[in-house]
Amino acid sequence: MRAYGNRLNATTSDGVDYRQKQNGLSLGADAPVEVSSGQLVLGVLGGYSTSGIDLSRGTTGKVDSYYAGAYATWLSDDGYYVDGVLKLNRFRNKADVAMSDASKAKGDYTNNRVGGWVEFGRHIKLADDYFLEPFAQLSSVVVQGQELRLDNGMKAKNDHTQSVLGKVGTSLGRSVALKDGGVLQPYVRVAIAQEFSRHNEVKANDVKFDNSLFGSRGELGAGVSVSLSERLKLHADFDYMKGRHIEQPWGANVGLRLAF
Repeated sequence: MRAYGNRLNATTSDGVDYRQKQNGLSLGADAPVEVSSGQLVLGVLGGYSTSGIDLSRGTTGKVDSYYAGAYATWLSDDGYYVDGVLKLNRFRNKADVAMSDASKAKGDYTNNRVGGWVEFGRHIKLADDYFLEPFAQLSSVVVQGQELRLDNGMKAKNDHTQSVLGKVGTSLGRSVALKDGGVLQPYVRVAIAQEFSRHNEVKANDVKFDNSLFGSRGELGAGVSVSLSERLKLHADFDYMKGRHIEQPWGANVGLRLAF
């Protein structure tokens, strides 16, 4: 189980500013699968999140997301690993649009998203119980295009929105043995990411806008995981991200894992 939240501040290629605050809850269940080499875990997940969006000049929006997916993790005997996730979202979108004459118009629509990511890395043990985890990740998302009709007759249409994000980074941490037999692992993480997708177009009353977030960004994070027993493990992490068109002032995850 994982609870999460974050805040995003973004400026699109056409200079449109918006702020988004998201929080959500995710549940998952997995099981080991016997393989000839290493360890393989397969699982399913599902969850819900809600996002509040504030644009310039009083326009606001809300997005409720319901999602389900599957994931897999393979661990080799010498520390290499591969993680993969595939997820399908169903969005319920509501918009409250401020018009140039100070009036308000409302509308809503639903659409879908499919996305996933794959990560390759290695857990490297260092002296004095320190460890290093370099990794490379590639993620991709496609959001269904949809038309929004407001109650004043105005309409806006999104083309299919795409994102292709590459990331490389590393974590540095230490394993600390606890008196009761548990293990505490504090760590820090640094990464560089590149958004490759361009020209995500929105059309409002036949006027075109580009909401692309193409560009690079840097990420910093810190966290801790603790194994309280063979069955119970807790974790928490906090992240900051900054790029040319986007900033995440804060992001947080808190979760637990229970083995049966």
